[in-house]
Amino acid sequence: MLDSSGLHICFDPAGREIEILDVTPVGKDKYRIEETPIFNPSVTMGDIIRVKEELGIYYYQETVQKSHFKRYAWLLSKEAVDSAAISAFKQRITENDGKCEQIFGGLLVIHIPKNTLMDVDGEMNRIIERF
Repeated sequence: MLDSSGLHICFDPAGREIEILDVTPVGKDKYRIEETPIFNPSVTMGDIIRVKEELGIYYYQETVQKSHFKRYAWLLSKEAVDSAAISAFKQRITENDGKCEQIFGGLLVIHIPKNTLMDVDGEMNRIIERF
C-alpha cells in the first residue's frame, strides 16, 4: 500500500486558497484524497484527482474518479460532540467500513460506503433530538 502524505493543494486557479491535505499517490499527477477538503465541497474523501504542480503547489485540474463513499455532515454542540452517543455512533460508522472526521471541533463529517445498510440520517436524528 502506498503511504499518504500532506500535499499543498490549490482549488482556486488564482492561487488564493491553498490547503494541506493528506493524499495517497495513485498515478502520474493523480492522488486519492484522504480527508475532507475545506475549499472545494465537490471533492470529498476517497476521490481521485488530477493536479498540476507549479513551484511546490499542486493545482487541482479535475476529479478523475469519485469516491465510493457517501458524505454526511452535521454541526454539533460541544455537549453532543463529547457525548457517549456520538462516540458509539462513530464506532458503528467504523464497523460499517466508514470513516469519521471532526473539523473545527463541532463539524462531524461521516464518509460511509454508498451501499451501506446503516440508516445514518435516522441514527443521527435520534441522537440530535437528545441535545
